[in-house]
Amino acid sequence: MITIGLIGTGYIGPIHLEALSRIEGIKVKTVCDVNESLARRTAEKYNIPECCRDYMEIINDDKIDVIHNCATNRFHYPITMAALEREKHVLSEKPLAMKLEEADELVELAEKKGVVTGVDFCYRYYPLVQEMAVKVKNGEPGKVRMVTGTWFQDWLSNPTDYTWRLEKSESGDSNIAADIGSHWFDLIQFVTGLKVSEVMADFATLIPVRKKPKRQVLAFEKVGVEDTEDFKVELEEYSAVLFRLSGGVPGTFTASQTCAGRKSDTEFQIYGEKCSYAWNHKRSNELWIGYREKPNEILIENPALQDKSTAKYASLPAGHPLGYHDAVLNLFQDFYDVIKNNEETTPVSRPTFKTGYDEMKILAAMVNSQRSRQWARVKW
Repeated sequence: MITIGLIGTGYIGPIHLEALSRIEGIKVKTVCDVNESLARRTAEKYNIPECCRDYMEIINDDKIDVIHNCATNRFHYPITMAALEREKHVLSEKPLAMKLEEADELVELAEKKGVVTGVDFCYRYYPLVQEMAVKVKNGEPGKVRMVTGTWFQDWLSNPTDYTWRLEKSESGDSNIAADIGSHWFDLIQFVTGLKVSEVMADFATLIPVRKKPKRQVLAFEKVGVEDTEDFKVELEEYSAVLFRLSGGVPGTFTASQTCAGRKSDTEFQIYGEKCSYAWNHKRSNELWIGYREKPNEILIENPALQDKSTAKYASLPAGHPLGYHDAVLNLFQDFYDVIKNNEETTPVSRPTFKTGYDEMKILAAMVNSQRSRQWARVKW
């Protein structure tokens, strides 16, 4: 039995717990949060025997094998570093750290300790995203000519909306690029097999002063009339990026969290010599395939029609679409299969600390580009 300690019981912590409850041969022993009452409520809801407010209690527990790091960004590095020093396996939320140098240290130490690592780039684990990656790898679209996409949300569209991600001390040098941008660029690199080589980024703060509640607010929580204080926003709520992939393949990406009516509208498109692909999170069980000389197609999520390597992720019969919780579950199952089998067993690449480090290199280039107002190369 693999024993788990989870740190951070805000929005994403329970998402982890939901997925972990569906995996055989593991158990969550302790949950931790600086908000002890929140940790206690979470433990009671998920029938977890222990809770605490000091993450070092979990780190120092010899009965715990794996750490799930679901804390805010500024705690990713110290928690993960402490866990690695105790030779525990770690599955972390992104970004891997707040500084590129810190991410480098974590990758190096994880390799030295010989532990299994993972980063929750869960969107690549939708069955049809996996299927698209296999099609590109097999050469079905021919050479990739260009890529484009968007990610629009509205949960920060009002001046009374607030999240810790807007605070530089908690989030780092970026909000959108570090959060949903890292997911999107992971999708593009995973599916095309190409690396982002250079970027031209434009960030904007659209609501410069917000009302910050004096109580703790969880991600996506609806905030009503509250006891608030004015909060000056330092980080971006809008991001637009021109970029080039390996071999000069051009691309564009635009994201904002202030788009009224857009809840989590995620899309990416890949245009090749022979055909094109498009996938939208709102219709995650559909893969659009476009042609010049014949009618376009829509591939419905279907294990009977997918490649053998991706069919395992489509765990329900066709017509029974999977969702976000299932994508997280697919990633976690691959992570724990490696621990159980003591070797990499997945036919496709899974996101490790190296993946998280690579994404931070892209983020660093975007921040540098925004500051210098010119193209910046990604330092591979």
